[in-house]
Amino acid sequence: MIKRILTYYAERLDEYLSRTRHQPEGLATVGLIGSAGEETPNKVVISLVNLEKEASGDRTYMQRSGSGFVGKGAPLMMNMHIMLAAVYENRRYAESLSVLSETLAFIQSMPRFNTGRESCTVEVVPMSTMDLHNIWTTMGGQYYPSVICKVRGLTIDSSSIVSGSGTAAGPDVKT
Repeated sequence: MIKRILTYYAERLDEYLSRTRHQPEGLATVGLIGSAGEETPNKVVISLVNLEKEASGDRTYMQRSGSGFVGKGAPLMMNMHIMLAAVYENRRYAESLSVLSETLAFIQSMPRFNTGRESCTVEVVPMSTMDLHNIWTTMGGQYYPSVICKVRGLTIDSSSIVSGSGTAAGPDVKT
């Protein structure tokens, strides 16, 4: 589910950037930012920074079953913090700033998107210099021009029974 959402968003960003820029290998991808020793991709890399539980919800409700009632967990609502970084070679730094500006225009023009299964929203998250420093240090990489966004709308529902008599069904995980 996480992969599907991020891949979909990267494909839409790639289409947007390709309107004004031409690069055969694409302009946006999902990947790990800051891997030392790897070749610089010269594109916008979207990476998962953090997952957080949505504050609303976390209820268990009762559902009738053949032997009475059982507790069933409500779907888990999650938010993803993602980083969109213009990962370009040092000699192409000015170009990376231009691509990041166009990426911000894309974020502003597409605050909502629908993957077919999930309906998500994207918003820029204000970050202090210290917070960004901590993120880049944790990622162990060189700094690249970037922006952090929150993606809301990730819903995880295993449809499994969390209490009651009998055997609980296993989670139904879709990729």
